[in-house]
Amino acid sequence: MAMWIELKLGLRNLRRNRWRSGLTLAAVAVAVALLIWMLAMLEGWIAETVRGSTAIETGQIQIHTAAYVESPRVYESFPLDADLLARVRAVPGVDAVSARVRAYGLVGNEQRSQVARAVGVDPEAEAAATPIERAVVAGRWLSADPAPEGAPREVVLGEGVAQQLRVGVGDELVVFLEAADGSLGNELLEVVGIVRTANTQVDRLTAYLHIRDVQFIAALEGEAHELMLRAEEMHATRELAAAVAEAIGGFAGDPEGAGLDPATLVVRSWQEVTPALNQMILLFRNSYVVAYLLIYLVAAIGIVNTARMSALERRREFGVMLAIGMRPRRMLRTILVETAVLGIIGALIGLAIGLPLSWYHATAGFDMGMFTDAGTFSFMGVAFSERMRFVITAGNVITPVVVMLLVSLLSGLWPAIRAARIDPAPTIAGRT
Repeated sequence: MAMWIELKLGLRNLRRNRWRSGLTLAAVAVAVALLIWMLAMLEGWIAETVRGSTAIETGQIQIHTAAYVESPRVYESFPLDADLLARVRAVPGVDAVSARVRAYGLVGNEQRSQVARAVGVDPEAEAAATPIERAVVAGRWLSADPAPEGAPREVVLGEGVAQQLRVGVGDELVVFLEAADGSLGNELLEVVGIVRTANTQVDRLTAYLHIRDVQFIAALEGEAHELMLRAEEMHATRELAAAVAEAIGGFAGDPEGAGLDPATLVVRSWQEVTPALNQMILLFRNSYVVAYLLIYLVAAIGIVNTARMSALERRREFGVMLAIGMRPRRMLRTILVETAVLGIIGALIGLAIGLPLSWYHATAGFDMGMFTDAGTFSFMGVAFSERMRFVITAGNVITPVVVMLLVSLLSGLWPAIRAARIDPAPTIAGRT
């Protein structure tokens, strides 16, 4: 009953100066709406950064031998058989698997040459696991079957490689690759496509060939260096990597210091494959605190000002109430209820604004192309989708509301304590 009376008094007092109360409510609502929208945007940015960094080059999970992880040499391969692929694909959460063979060498023609990375892939599996086929800007993607014997091997070049060599679709090249047996493999290539991914490793360095062609050139018949796995749940990849390792009898995580047999298959999530990216994301998330403090500080100043001005204007009223028997503790509660009401109403208004706006950008996306002249967006060598989709989590919606309520209570504490400690007689007489 007492709490209900204090609530009615608080609402009545807030209505006394509607302009001041309205401005404070607006500040709280804007702060909460901005936090909800900004946190959804930052989570979307992180998800897009991970997606752009892992979609084509690394995937969400990779499988290598322990020796290849320690020193990626062409002869550190493992047998690629249907049973291994079937066991990996059978793990729940694995959406696609692509086997790869990697070899380094020279690619060029009579006029110019360049150091390049030849990546042998199964064209259909690679297209299913990555968006590489959609990145073709000239020509086409690799054929499902390798070129017939005697014909040039098909190659798809990164755009930077093609520009450096000044070649286009239909031109012929020669490739020299280090082979696993110590020899130097060479073959005639025909450019069938050019890709632009906005991933610097792919565009400036990579030449895609059919996996059987690279296996032949590098003397790796039936072998592979890597299995790349695609998983939609990017933030649960460590758990998925552990499940894949259990399914194939391998090791999950960073093998350094584990004393593994060199031939042991090591399953690593993108957090272990690209630790710098993982550290950048952790740093990015920790920097949220700065934004929290600035926005909450602005809202707190507004609430303190409202509570303080309200308390100063009603000092005589407080003196009378204390003189007729109201306890200081109840006086303190009454003022705290006022600031709590401000915080709750403002936070709910902010929730009603911020959540639908974030939901819209989570479903329709946020146009990132407007920040560039080209209409596409890339950052630090990472390709972003033209429309970035926000990510809404329960914590990022509830936290701003709860914290704003706590900020409201703390902001009203000082005016409430001062009001509860006034001396009734001189206050009523107007001498304080």
